[in-house]
Amino acid sequence: MKQRLLAALMALFTVSVLHAVELIPTQELFASYLEKDSDLKNLALELQKVKLNQQSTQLDQGFYIKLTTGDMTLSFGDNGAFTVKPGVSATLPQYKNLGLNVNGQLSVADGKTTFDNASAKVSVDIISANSAQRDVTLLKAERNVLEAERNLTSRAAEKEKTFYKNFSSLLSSILDIVSKKNSLIDDYNAFEKVKLEGYAVTAPAYIKAEMAVKSSEYEVNAAVHSLITNYKMFYLDCGYEIDIPEDTDFTFLIPNDIPQVEAVNINEYNPEKYGEIEQALWSQKLNQLSRDGESRFTLSANGGYSVRNENSSYINSIDAGVSAGYDGLSVNAGVSVPVAKSSPSVSLGITYVPTTSKKNEINEQLTQITIEQEKMKIDAAWSSYEAAVREKQIKLNDIKWAEQSNQKNYEMYAAVEKNMLDYYNRGLISEKDYTSAVINTLQTRVKGIMNRIDLIVYNDEVKAMFVE
Repeated sequence: MKQRLLAALMALFTVSVLHAVELIPTQELFASYLEKDSDLKNLALELQKVKLNQQSTQLDQGFYIKLTTGDMTLSFGDNGAFTVKPGVSATLPQYKNLGLNVNGQLSVADGKTTFDNASAKVSVDIISANSAQRDVTLLKAERNVLEAERNLTSRAAEKEKTFYKNFSSLLSSILDIVSKKNSLIDDYNAFEKVKLEGYAVTAPAYIKAEMAVKSSEYEVNAAVHSLITNYKMFYLDCGYEIDIPEDTDFTFLIPNDIPQVEAVNINEYNPEKYGEIEQALWSQKLNQLSRDGESRFTLSANGGYSVRNENSSYINSIDAGVSAGYDGLSVNAGVSVPVAKSSPSVSLGITYVPTTSKKNEINEQLTQITIEQEKMKIDAAWSSYEAAVREKQIKLNDIKWAEQSNQKNYEMYAAVEKNMLDYYNRGLISEKDYTSAVINTLQTRVKGIMNRIDLIVYNDEVKAMFVE
């Protein structure tokens, strides 16, 4: 009875050809796992959107031209007439907001064509925040594209980490089953010993030993059922279905194609590309660019040439103007000089808003506070970087130590198992002794695979700390 029982238990730790499950290669599983992720698809679409938005922003902030016919008027009757007011305007924001505006009025009546009014005007900002604001707008659009690309890459790395963590969890479940089956063997042996000692079936010792066996059997069955369910769910997440009978040899579910990777060197990464540091430096750069373009004093100028038809007589004039502002005080001055006359006209306008000066002082104080906050964020980011590097170095040392230790144990247990098989075949040891050797080898094998996964996850975590 005892020999038949142990033989049946031994079968649980050997590969069963009858119930072998066809596994999907790990890399195919992972590729399908990524393909099924809706967030990745959404981020890819989001990247396309921000690229299109960037193109739109570049058009808005680049050369701008507008052509218009103006209001076209057609009068019917004996004295039919047609009037049109064409115009063109163009702006070059990158050149001090340099602008050109040309317009006029063309009339056709009684078979005669007259050009009533026309003007051409050139304007330019000499001192203003427009140029800096344009640069900030373009940089923000460029940044949006960069961050969308990073979000897509980061999501893919996060999915890889999740995929392998789930795989590692399945392997942990296998180790748990191995431990429970080993305990079951011990309980069977203890029960057999009680029976050989002649205890009655109603004796407390007999009942206790029997209940221990039943309890262990239940734990093993529950663990196996849970593993099969989790494996099926894992495959569904990857877009596949897998049929795993209850009597399947679970050791066949252990993958043998987990990639072996080298640990990335965290010290080779540029500290300024650490996520928090890079973000803090970027915000400071963008804000400083905007601050550099700000000025309490603004100055712009314009000049042009105009033609007016007054009483069938054309009057040509050269026009010029200047606008300036400082702390709520605005001054607009203009001069118009007729070409054929020596009597120019001058215009002057003054506007004053008393609260502007006080508000500017408050804004300067707010700016200083913002600058201090930016420095504090950068300092905090550097502290976070240093702590994260130390943490990852400690974690890598643990992974390497576990890898070396497990490799030594596997070599030792594999050699012991080989010797134990020879001893068992020669009748020198019990089946239980050989089974224990098989279990030890299997456990170290699984731990070695889990160690590979730990290194993959570690690399993903380090890469996620930095940006391109």
